[in-house]
Amino acid sequence: MCVAYPGKVLSIENHHARVDFTGSVVPVNISMVDVAPGDYVLVHAGMAIQKVETEEAQEWIALFQDLESATV
Repeated sequence: MCVAYPGKVLSIENHHARVDFTGSVVPVNISMVDVAPGDYVLVHAGMAIQKVETEEAQEWIALFQDLESATV
């Protein structure tokens, strides 16, 4: 099973963005989506696959944090 994780776009250069995943900033290929700094994207295997609304992204992030704390 594969899971896409939401992150916030910090900056864009060509077809790549710096995306913040709750404190971890990584480069992401954004060639499949139209985004701007401040947008949230779902990322799988280093590729942004979908833009998501802020509220939905924050709900996903909270869910993953709950799952993480439940397994510790």
